[in-house]
Amino acid sequence: MRKLRVGVWLYGKISPQLGGAYGYYSEMANALNTHSFKDAEIVFLSDGKIYSDEFKYNKILWKPRRSKILKFLLKIVSSFDPFGKKLRKKLEEAVEKEISKLKKEFYQYADVVYYLTQSCAYPDVPYVYTLWDLGHYDSFAFPEVAMNGNFEIRKKSNELLAHHALMIFTESETGKKECEKYLRINEGRIKVVPIFPSGVIDKNCHAKKPTKMEGADLFIHFPAQYWAHKNHYNLLQAMPMIIKAFPKIKLVLTGSNKGNGEYISSVINDLVLQNNVLELGFVSLEEMRWIYENSHGLVMPTLLGPTNMPPLEAATLGCPVSCTNLPGHIEELGDYGYYFNALDPEDIATKVIKMIKDKRSGITKKYEPKFSINTAIKALDPIFSELRHIRFCWGENDKMA
Repeated sequence: MRKLRVGVWLYGKISPQLGGAYGYYSEMANALNTHSFKDAEIVFLSDGKIYSDEFKYNKILWKPRRSKILKFLLKIVSSFDPFGKKLRKKLEEAVEKEISKLKKEFYQYADVVYYLTQSCAYPDVPYVYTLWDLGHYDSFAFPEVAMNGNFEIRKKSNELLAHHALMIFTESETGKKECEKYLRINEGRIKVVPIFPSGVIDKNCHAKKPTKMEGADLFIHFPAQYWAHKNHYNLLQAMPMIIKAFPKIKLVLTGSNKGNGEYISSVINDLVLQNNVLELGFVSLEEMRWIYENSHGLVMPTLLGPTNMPPLEAATLGCPVSCTNLPGHIEELGDYGYYFNALDPEDIATKVIKMIKDKRSGITKKYEPKFSINTAIKALDPIFSELRHIRFCWGENDKMA
């Protein structure tokens, strides 16, 4: 029996400024490009030009014409009301014809599409859906997950796309439990492909000191885009207590502004923390590497999980970690972390102070890495073997009588 052809989907425009999403996507794509699986053959699919120089693969299927026609027709169809029934019917027939052509073209190259991000470009062909979080259910009603139509968008994408997928890949056992709980999907369709650190831990990533870090000899850091759920606010509320214990301490914030940056800057001013908080914005992997290697600890007060990349990156590079007591964080780090209630500034301060004191005293915790790109790739081998047995239950024709 031939191998399962797994078409890994590459997106044209995906930026490093997306943070963890880009780190996961780029590391997994590169690993899949070089690994040999027992029952699966990896090819790469895209419907547009790949802009990043990092993605230079030989087996890429380009489909710009077909996808543009399909998207154009779908847009037209959605704009017609029931009064234009004849025209709508003709357009729907045209859409169905384009979908049939798309499928025929697709099956020349792959049997199933594997999306590396929480998205799906073509739900009409068999696919694997990557599910990182269900924050609109599991966390609080933050603007980015519950307001301005975001809840409806997340609910539609997760409930429709996850339920229509041949398999769903979650990043942890905690994530799998959340998927079962909130989406009520058969656990046999949910597979754990462990999350892993980004390329910042790669041996070829050479540390480079950020220019704005001059004079910051004692610092902790929080690498996160400026979303409300990242919880910069309560970390800043904890800072006066941390400063009381360590007057020269600085908090280094890195990450792109996602709409909450001006507010967080105003909180810094209100608390008169200008001399103790450095806002660096987006930094390169090399600069991030230097920060990890010289920090007195990563502080991660996020209110959205189940897991996050920075704690794994820090632990791998020997940097202490103090983070929210989310079940996913505990699954990631075990005894390595200093866990706190992220809505209690006093508890945050207590745990961060303990972490810094241990660091300065030479006390280190043992980290047992269970989440890495190697464990993720290793987990995929038996999953792809099982997926082959599922997918080969039918051929290219999905129009059953």
